[in-house]
Amino acid sequence: MERVHNDGRDKKGIRSYTHSKKEKRNLARLELEKHIESHIEEAIAEKQVKVYLQPNVRGLTQRVCGAEALSRWIDPKYGMIYPGDFISVLEKTLKIHLLDLYVFREICKNLGERLERKETVFPISLNFSRLDFNIGDFLDQLESIVEQYHVPKNLLHIEVTESVVMHNEGYMKYVVKKLHELGYQVWMDDFGSGYSSLNLLKEFEFDTFKIDMRFLSDMGKKSLIIIYSILYMAKEIGIHTVAEGVETEEQFRFLKHAGCERMQGYYFGRPEPMENWLSDLIEKNGVESRKEDYLFDQVGLVNIISPTPFVLDRLDDSPNIYGFETVIPIAVCSETGGKICHLNFTEPYRDNLLDLGYAGTHDFQDALNNRKVLLAEKIRDIMMLARDSMEVESMDFISSGKHCHLQARLVTSMDECFIYLIRIDVLTNNRVFRKIKDMNDTIRTLYSVYDMVILLNLRSDTLLPVYMCELFDRIEESDNLSAEINKYVYKNVHPEDKEHCRAFLNPQDMWERLKDSEEGFLLSYFRSRNKHGKFVWKRFVLVRSYDIGDEEKVVLGVHALSMDKLSILLQESKSFFSEDFNEESEGALDFFK
Repeated sequence: MERVHNDGRDKKGIRSYTHSKKEKRNLARLELEKHIESHIEEAIAEKQVKVYLQPNVRGLTQRVCGAEALSRWIDPKYGMIYPGDFISVLEKTLKIHLLDLYVFREICKNLGERLERKETVFPISLNFSRLDFNIGDFLDQLESIVEQYHVPKNLLHIEVTESVVMHNEGYMKYVVKKLHELGYQVWMDDFGSGYSSLNLLKEFEFDTFKIDMRFLSDMGKKSLIIIYSILYMAKEIGIHTVAEGVETEEQFRFLKHAGCERMQGYYFGRPEPMENWLSDLIEKNGVESRKEDYLFDQVGLVNIISPTPFVLDRLDDSPNIYGFETVIPIAVCSETGGKICHLNFTEPYRDNLLDLGYAGTHDFQDALNNRKVLLAEKIRDIMMLARDSMEVESMDFISSGKHCHLQARLVTSMDECFIYLIRIDVLTNNRVFRKIKDMNDTIRTLYSVYDMVILLNLRSDTLLPVYMCELFDRIEESDNLSAEINKYVYKNVHPEDKEHCRAFLNPQDMWERLKDSEEGFLLSYFRSRNKHGKFVWKRFVLVRSYDIGDEEKVVLGVHALSMDKLSILLQESKSFFSEDFNEESEGALDFFK
């Protein structure tokens, strides 16, 4: 370097400086890089590199469901060196595998020790560089470490960044396939940061992808639509989701209602030394059990913002996307130990509950858990029926003077924990959801009296359930009226009453018998099974429909007899009974007396 005069000018009169600020920064950077390159083995051997954990929480519950392993280098000379400083240097110098194997070993060792001591554990996700997989025996080294510490593979999730996969798609397809064969879950990190994300989802079988939360940095309309679209797409193709970088209450609430399964970020907790094992957050929020992990992973793929949320098998031949502001009043509910809890719900579901006079989902939830509420017992019955049938089951009920329709389907279960989809439509408010165009004032008056109301069309030989409140004594829709009635009688009616009941419900002469009845209806009593399989007395009523037209329609009403109704029944005239059923009717009244 040329000598510089005291006035700052060289021999030619041009001003110069020993080093500019930029040059000083560059020199400092070069010195740090050389230090990193030459001291990484020493730092690992002396455990200057520390493993940290950042919590991963379940969106539905905020319980800790995992963590991401991160590294910090606490150097004697430079102090704290962050990954942004040393990761790129180690990749450039082809030494990144030393760090990644070290972190993997430390995690496995810690997990193994905690398992041996029967302490709390949860899955850990670990980042790997694309250069790691260029080492011929890298996967063998991972396997050796896992076997050494006896760690189950379901506690170790392998993260690869989008850029890693894009660098060599052909080879990385083999790597992802091999990792799956070995029993690991493979996650795509930083989804959305590159330009080929969608193509990678089509070509690779990832278990989970982590969404780059830079999309939500401004919470603008476009950002929200993008995130909604990503979450919608993930559920439709069966990939789990994690949002990383969540920092605010607003972001958390949006992501939860949009259906994001897991989240991590400063809002939940900063990275902590592995030795802490997130103890403070676990004490505050709790940690997810293996059973809950399984259950909520199943629930995570349910798309409640879909136009077809009850279709649990995604990727059908004709997917439909109508937008994200769903009009479907639907909720995800759990039942554990008999207690029902709302996990998530749509705005229309909450609005319908408000319309029915509840203060919100919490108020309705309290009602469902009150065993003295008759409606709660009916809803629990339909949930149990859905659990047994594994199909969509439904029932009608009246609340606040409004006719409602409820549907339930089991999503998943383990031990004594069950998770359902529940949909509640207020039919009185929305004609689209009216079950039957033939519903009229005559039928509506029966709703508050009968457990089951059936519309029989004698001319077309069809049977249509209009109102189903009693769930275990039901008649199915049919275009063979006689066959369905015979099936119902055979399955439900007491052996001594079967013959009389078949005759009472015989569609061949039903219309003539009704026309001959002065009261305009026929009434009789038969013993039929209740939900416990016991025979109880039930009242059967056939009422002639007075619809305009020449169709021969009859309304059948059935309900179990309670003690409250006995005094009324005893006052009824025996003339209400048809002569053909007088003997049976006498027996019924004698029984009540």
